[in-house]
Amino acid sequence: MICLNCGKTIDDDLKVCPFCGSLTEAYEEVPPYYETPAAEEPAVDIPDAAPDAEDDSQDFFDPDPVYPAAKPAPEGKAPRFPAASLATVALAGVSCLLSLICLITMLSLRSSIKEQEASLTSSVNALNAAVAGIDGRLGQLDTTLSGVQSEAYNQYASQAIAITKDITPLTGPVDAGKYNRMFIVTAKGNLNVNDSFDWQRYNEATGGWVSVVFTGDATDNAQYGLRLENTFDKNENAYTSILWANGITEEAEGTYRCVITDATGVTKTSAEATVTVN
Repeated sequence: MICLNCGKTIDDDLKVCPFCGSLTEAYEEVPPYYETPAAEEPAVDIPDAAPDAEDDSQDFFDPDPVYPAAKPAPEGKAPRFPAASLATVALAGVSCLLSLICLITMLSLRSSIKEQEASLTSSVNALNAAVAGIDGRLGQLDTTLSGVQSEAYNQYASQAIAITKDITPLTGPVDAGKYNRMFIVTAKGNLNVNDSFDWQRYNEATGGWVSVVFTGDATDNAQYGLRLENTFDKNENAYTSILWANGITEEAEGTYRCVITDATGVTKTSAEATVTVN
């Protein structure tokens, strides 16, 4: 066959032209329009085959080849694209198709994720609302339980400690420096004459109750001018605690109460009474 690039005759089974190095398998059978050069043109000796490897005097390639003029290809005859080019185009098409599929899949997944996120957010909000409702009911239950416990304790304390004479409020102010009996509390139960009665005064500054005198036979409080006296009546099986004005001072003004504690630690509180000092 004839190489379409350099016009030289080469073996039909060659894949590459030994003269110009172009591929021969990308073309169809040599068309008949390649003709032998005209008589007026100098003839070119074309070797039938490559020189023998042992002959070093003859070059393998012609340093100055003369190529015959090629006639235009007839209509309908065109060289084929190389197989490598067709494979590249096909691979590019497949890549574009896969990219499009991936894009569509990602958009679909994004929409699905947004829907699932919205659904999850709604579920979490519903769960939070349910938890808040449970917390509210638990709070009500705690309040109810606390009330029941308090009521049960009060009933138990009433059975353990019976106040037979509660505090009687003063009808008027007490004169400063006066010595007289102010408040009396009488109670029955498993009590002790020395440590079952604790007289307390409400502290406006701290918002709490503070012991002003300690239990015992006769305990004085020089700051307020108060004195405590506790007694036990064997016949009545009753205990009496008396808070005396023992030269009362103006600092003693305020609200008082008596906290009674039995031997098991159960407590019961008396009524409250107010002291005003002239």
